[in-house]
Formats: sequence, structure tokens, C-alpha cells
Amino acid sequence: MTCHAILLLLEPFIDGELSPEKVLEVEQHLRGCSGCVERVRLSEALRGSLRRVVEPSSVPTDAFRARLASAIEAARQREWEGRVLERQIEQSRMLSWRTILPVAAAAALTLVWAASANNDMKVSSNKHQYARVDNVDELIEGFVAHHVSSPPEVMSPTLLPEYEAQVGVPVRVPSLTRYGANWEGVSVVPIRNQRAASIRYKISGHKVTLYMYDSSRFPIEKRLERRQVGDAAVYVGSRRGYSIGATDSRGVGYALASDLNDAETAELVAALY
Repeated sequence: MTCHAILLLLEPFIDGELSPEKVLEVEQHLRGCSGCVERVRLSEALRGSLRRVVEPSSVPTDAFRARLASAIEAARQREWEGRVLERQIEQSRMLSWRTILPVAAAAALTLVWAASANNDMKVSSNKHQYARVDNVDELIEGFVAHHVSSPPEVMSPTLLPEYEAQVGVPVRVPSLTRYGANWEGVSVVPIRNQRAASIRYKISGHKVTLYMYDSSRFPIEKRLERRQVGDAAVYVGSRRGYSIGATDSRGVGYALASDLNDAETAELVAALY
């Protein structure tokens, strides 16, 4: 297999999600390809670093356990309802026309009961909003954790098309030379079961990490303050002493983590717009 073909299998390979046949194909390729071996090592190292930083603070809260239990119970309820309806539909096919109407009426009653149960699950719209807010906070924490723990990255720009396939959006390296930024490297990092491109810069000795991602999957602006910088609308905030800035353009999201102040971060993010 070619490196391009094997690239889509590396992440599932590291996660142990491939079939035995695919595992053998990947292992055979890795025996003769030092470039793909380095990709595997880098991905494993990034996961290990992120795990060491995030796991100590990832103990689930009682509220999270309650939401998870509620979601599991709702999924079980939907599965049960689906099976009931499937059985009734199958039975109706075997019945004469004289018995179809009573069965249909029973199915209608089941649907009414299911709708009532679903309404009970919707205690309030705020509960759903809380779930999204918690997820957004974890996304921001993931960006900060990777920014703090990841080593400098160096790569060839020829790998950018491969990274675009993993991230799902165009990946480019914005020029920030007017701010004295030196580009150091690009990689793809896992954040909350999604993937984002990580682009590393150095500005006057400050480490700056820019993330590019599908903005529909990373709605981090919901937890940041909106600011207007020239013609650009940007969002800024802070986590654990680090400044966070974000914006998006045509479905491509940009988030920047650094130890710069909010005004500097907002100006850098606006320059990406």
C-alpha cells in the first residue's frame, strides 16, 4: 500500500480499531516505511502527553454522571420503542385487512406514549445548553493542554493535503511575519474525538499554537467574549493563565492559544480573517 492509502488507517491502527487483516497490511507497510513509522510515533507521543495533562483533571462530576445515565436510559428507551414498532409492523403484514386498523391504532397509541416519554426527558432547554457548554469548555481545555505539553513540530509543506483529509477542511499556514512570527511546524491532533490541525509559531520568544478545524464541530466561541477588531469579529478569553482567541471563515475555524495578552491575541486572530 502507498503512504497516502495507509495514512487513513494509521489512527484506527493506533486505537486498535482495525480488523486483523488491515492490521497486517499496516504492519507490513511500517516495516519498510520510516516516514509512516515516525507519524505513528508522533501520534502516540502526542496522545501520551495530552493524556498526562488532561487525565488528572478529567474525573467526571456527579452532574456529568447524571447526564450520561439519562442519555443511556433515553437510548435504551428509543431502542425498545423501535423494536415494539417493528414487531407490530411485521405482525400487520400477516394479518387480514379486517385486523389492520386495530393494530394501527395500537401503534398510534405507542407513538403517543413515546412522544410523551420524550417530552418528559426534556426537563428544560437549559439542561441541553449545559451539556453543550460543558463540551465547549472541554474543547478549550484540550486546546490549552496540547499547547502547553506538545513539543516543537517540524514538517514538510507537502504533507498539508494529507492533513486536510484528516481534518476535513482546507489547511494552510497563515503568514504572521509582520508580527515577527516564525513558523515551526504543523501536525494533526485529536481533540474531544475530533481532529484539528495544529500550527506552531514563535513570536518574540512566546510559543503560539494556531488550530484549524471544522467550525461546526468546535463551537468554542460560545464560551468566549466577542470583540470587533477592524472589520473582523473575533472571540477572546482565557484558561489556566493562557489567552484563547477564535474566529471562523466559510466553515473553517481558527483558534489561537498563547501566553500573550487578550489584545495581542485578538489582533493575531483578526489577521487570519
